[in-house]
Amino acid sequence: MKRRPKSVSLWLGFGQLHPLILRMYSMMQFLLIGTILCLSLLYAEGTRQLMNNNCANHGYIQIWDNADPLRTFATYSCPEYSRLYIRVAGGERIYMGFHIVTDAGSDPNTIANDVWMRLRDPNGNIVMGPIQLTSGMGAGWITTCNQALIGPAPLYAGGYNPLIYNVPSGSGGNYYIEFAVNNNPTQYVKRVFRWFDITVARWNGTGWIPKPGRLWSRKWDFTTRGGNNPFVGTLYTYSLDSVVTSFNFNGMRPWGFEVSCNSFGASTVGTPQQRRRSDYRQNIINAGGIPAAPEYPVFLNDPDHEYYPTGIIGSVDSFSVIPCTRESYCIYVSLTKPGQVSVTLNFPPPYVPRTFIENLNAGPNCIPWDGRDGNGTLIPNQTLVNAQLEFFTGLTHLPLVDVEHHNNGFRVFLVRPTLRPNNTPLPDPRVYWDDILLTDPANSLDGVQNLSPGCQPTPTFGCHRWQNRGVNNQNPEVINTWWYTNTEQHTFVMDVDSAKWRVFSQILSCTGPNGVEVQLRFWHEIPFSSVSWSVSTTPAGLLGPAIDTVINTSDPQWTEVILTFPVVQNGNAVNITFQVTAVSSRYPYCRDQSTLFCTVLPIVWAAPIRGKVYEGYNLLEWAVAVEAGVKGYWIERATEEGRFIPIGYTPAKGQNSLYVYEDRYPPSTERWFYRLRTDEDGGQATYSNTIELLPLPSTPRLIYDATRSTLILSAPNGYTATLEAFNPAGQLVWKTNMTPGEQPVPLPPGPYIVRMEAQVLRILVP
Repeated sequence: MKRRPKSVSLWLGFGQLHPLILRMYSMMQFLLIGTILCLSLLYAEGTRQLMNNNCANHGYIQIWDNADPLRTFATYSCPEYSRLYIRVAGGERIYMGFHIVTDAGSDPNTIANDVWMRLRDPNGNIVMGPIQLTSGMGAGWITTCNQALIGPAPLYAGGYNPLIYNVPSGSGGNYYIEFAVNNNPTQYVKRVFRWFDITVARWNGTGWIPKPGRLWSRKWDFTTRGGNNPFVGTLYTYSLDSVVTSFNFNGMRPWGFEVSCNSFGASTVGTPQQRRRSDYRQNIINAGGIPAAPEYPVFLNDPDHEYYPTGIIGSVDSFSVIPCTRESYCIYVSLTKPGQVSVTLNFPPPYVPRTFIENLNAGPNCIPWDGRDGNGTLIPNQTLVNAQLEFFTGLTHLPLVDVEHHNNGFRVFLVRPTLRPNNTPLPDPRVYWDDILLTDPANSLDGVQNLSPGCQPTPTFGCHRWQNRGVNNQNPEVINTWWYTNTEQHTFVMDVDSAKWRVFSQILSCTGPNGVEVQLRFWHEIPFSSVSWSVSTTPAGLLGPAIDTVINTSDPQWTEVILTFPVVQNGNAVNITFQVTAVSSRYPYCRDQSTLFCTVLPIVWAAPIRGKVYEGYNLLEWAVAVEAGVKGYWIERATEEGRFIPIGYTPAKGQNSLYVYEDRYPPSTERWFYRLRTDEDGGQATYSNTIELLPLPSTPRLIYDATRSTLILSAPNGYTATLEAFNPAGQLVWKTNMTPGEQPVPLPPGPYIVRMEAQVLRILVP
């Protein structure tokens, strides 16, 4: 007789058991399924998410990685973007537990009993602590990884014994927790939170109910505690337009790394295309930017809908390109909600396409275009231009610093909203990157760029893969990845035709024989009554009101106006501003504001007096455009008492002239002051601006001009120095190389310390 397979015979045998045994088996199945469901509904917030609910995985938070004073995550008095926030309402409860190790030496799991914690309310008041976190403290210490995965024992059997903070009624908001080694904010010693949990719960009348999605930071600091340990956690980000996306790291091997998200990319400076490119960290700092600047809140769970509501996917109401002037166009975009748009103007060969990326407001917007292609070439008349617009929703950039290996790529998913305004489903986002600035293209496993059509992650493989980056690299890369949840594409074909130009204002002349003459020219559809302007002079009162207005309508398509403003006083630096608006409803966003700077007669300076110091003499230079009635120029130098005395004379040479004068006998002093005095026919003398020259220093000297927020380096030609600026926390916020001359300080207002070799300046940026 042929035997049945063993597995089949066992199943048949089981089917013949007593019905009571069958009922017991069914009950065991039910209990097992129920246990699995209960575990899946646990809402512990911390290690559970970073380890993907598996203690064999690797995902930990840390402070002071590599003893780096810039790694300030969740430390005492850290910057706002580094805080570890807990969003709570009045009457809610915070459960907290930690297990901290040294992560160093022969036993990296050596318990660290030297970390203190404190809790602050939204106003910065310390409401709990400082508390020393030790293995013998009882409440607040997590003994095993499974306890961290389960959560606080008051909510879940088998969990850890937590520290508890009861939020006072009416005191809701973003609380934040801080840590310090030995309760000392300046002791930069690395500590790793091997396990941790911070769970918020709310009383519902019968019990405390966990509220996930309350723990967040703008800049997390993680570690996998080893170069070959993969990170499989999933994080969530909440964009400026209230779109939630999740990003799974899919086995990235970064060791220690920070995570932040924003709306712009790897850097805070440059064009939108430049900011989103991956770059070397020091290159970004040298350009005055902040690498991987944090902006969006990043969560371990889907942000709580109560405090982080779902946004509405925006749409484009209208899109067109309106010609305002021959070299001034309005790319008109009207949106239902704020967002970022990309407009690409495609021209026929040989002209190069041009792309604008702008963050626009809800309602009508005007993106200016000067009528030129991507190479700056003016597009000829009657050229067909294809203008393509893309509107991005939920735009999220993920710039990561010093992450060595990512062989699997990111998996990005849309969490909410999931429907368009017309109720059609939204797909998961595509992933984009631009690593063209990185010098290791062989390590870009998916290619150095994917700007179109983007990469769609699959359940198995992610997007944007690389290897061997940041290994022993003193200038680590900032590798940026971005995505967005929805894009609308609109195409508009424009015929650049001279008959469609709308010149609302054009100032053609500044000075004339009778005073200051201004010529305006605008399209005939714009009535003269709708054209307005304002006139101001410095010093005030140099010009009288317009005494002559000539309107020429010989050309039926154009209206030409000439205005003459008489000179009523002598002076220079007359500032004339004309602002013209159109009443036409067809082109309400074409507005041309012209600002004209000119010098009232008798002198129009083409270049004000300036000077240079050389060995043995000082060189002065100036240039004029108009010098009617001027016989010459007295060169004056200030005495030690502050009086100006003439030291030389140069006859006038006529309009559009360049002048040079050498002071061969400058007195020995700490500085010299020079100015020009005009020699006029029967007129009152006028003076130029006054300049200051400094002697060539024997040693370089750094000076700070607080009124202009400018550093001045006095040193011999060819000298180069390295400048470093530090904030009050001792963090390096700016570094650049400087040669003799001036350097504006590109820093936000506040106090800083600037160091140049042995010189140290304390400056205050206004």
